[in-house]
Amino acid sequence: MTKKKILIIEDNEDFRSSLALEFEDKGFEVIPIESMNQIPKTNIDYAIVDLRLKNDNGIKCVELIQQISPFCRIVMLTGYPSLATAVKAIKKGAINYLAKPANMQQLEKALFEEEFIETENKKNTNATFIPVAPSLARHEREYIEYILSECNGNITSAAKRLGLHRQSLQRKLKKYPPKS
Repeated sequence: MTKKKILIIEDNEDFRSSLALEFEDKGFEVIPIESMNQIPKTNIDYAIVDLRLKNDNGIKCVELIQQISPFCRIVMLTGYPSLATAVKAIKKGAINYLAKPANMQQLEKALFEEEFIETENKKNTNATFIPVAPSLARHEREYIEYILSECNGNITSAAKRLGLHRQSLQRKLKKYPPKS
């Protein structure tokens, strides 16, 4: 019996190794990598993809995985959740979108259980992404995150698209602490 393959694309080496060990213990063939150019050109059953990688954009990784393995079940994992990136990840082929820190049980449910996708996304959408009265600062942050993802994390390009100086954009990004 061949083992199911799971691809883990994460630039944090400790987290990547930890996930790899967990899935190896569960009987998977694990392919832990840190960048898009390491994605194997073979069929993959499951993938966990970090949204922000050092030199890559996780959404582009999702697109490439979908081209190589159209039936791969992909979960996008991020420390910077926003409605814009969640929608984009799902449209590109991810079956779920989880905010860090996510535990192993949440990851397994997101990857393997069909009913989890609908119930957890509804729960997360109501609790995490759509507050009762979203602040202007939150909208601004989400839009900046969206533009940054469109520019593959390039702050200079994002600043130009936003009509800001690069330093102004960097100050805005520092103003909002990363969501974890």
